[in-house]
Amino acid sequence: MRNPNGYGCIKKLSGQRRRPFAFVVSENGKQRIIEYFTNQADAQIFQADYNKVHLHHVLPGHQVTLAELYHRWLPAHIADTDPSDSALASYANPFKHLSCLQYEPFQNLKYMDYQRVIDGMRKSGLSYSSCKKVRSLISLLEKYANKIELTNKSYAPLLSIGKNKAIRPHKPFSRQKINRLWQHVGEPGVDTVLILLYTGMRVGEMLHLHKSDVNIRQRFIRITKSKTVSGIRIIPIHPRILPLISSRMESPGDTLISDDAGRPYGYNRYCVLWRSVMNLLHADAHTTHDCRHTVATLLDNAGANETAKRRILGHAGGDVTERVYTHKGLRQLRKCIELLK
Repeated sequence: MRNPNGYGCIKKLSGQRRRPFAFVVSENGKQRIIEYFTNQADAQIFQADYNKVHLHHVLPGHQVTLAELYHRWLPAHIADTDPSDSALASYANPFKHLSCLQYEPFQNLKYMDYQRVIDGMRKSGLSYSSCKKVRSLISLLEKYANKIELTNKSYAPLLSIGKNKAIRPHKPFSRQKINRLWQHVGEPGVDTVLILLYTGMRVGEMLHLHKSDVNIRQRFIRITKSKTVSGIRIIPIHPRILPLISSRMESPGDTLISDDAGRPYGYNRYCVLWRSVMNLLHADAHTTHDCRHTVATLLDNAGANETAKRRILGHAGGDVTERVYTHKGLRQLRKCIELLK
């Protein structure tokens, strides 16, 4: 459908540009670029909003596509929840799997359209987790569509994603490997692995830690950014890693885990550091999540209090009052964490 006169147009500019799409309007016979965009969907959203506000133009019969809805929802969701980098990635990747539907009017999409995408993912060997993330994104988009009164359909709960079969079961670090880490504690990155092994933090939680989240005097870490609500918690600092964290507190940068120049680590850059430490141990099969699994396993084996263990790891469960950290509660958590040897 051709846009009406005066509606402006979107042009893709030549060359290597960070934002190659431009929204252009005509004024007195001359074209003027209003704004630049990284993708066409963002440009189309801006074009529609610009015309509504400035010219009171609305395209007749305009239907919001899946891509347009996604690019409208994401900024609103970021403003409401301030998600971590890993959470943002968990939205971008599922949206790529929905790319075959992105230009379809959202109101026209049916259960089978979504189910075919998930079935295709399963046939190509993608994991249960990947399918679950696509279903979660569909659910979030449907809730947003309902919120803005675009549609009240809800197909996400009906979608089948199969059974969760572990592709690679998590394997705890052996005592020998933990001892070997302590023997090489001066090597780059080894201290970060030990911090994970004595706190049970997710790697994303560790990388987002600011020095202001660490209380050396009272020996605890406050997790303020996590992938779950239960993940917002306090973790006592184990005596064995207190010198490692204290040393990090004296290093350049605002985040606890920074390079020598004080720059924070993103997940991908940290993975390079992780692999170098694993090469040192001859333990290439281990993943960062194995640290959390190790903490859970060792605490179980030591007979740790279940509630304290759950609170340290940030697992869901228990009532809200369990998240109120009194001095008594902190002592219980400290007693639990110090079961790690």
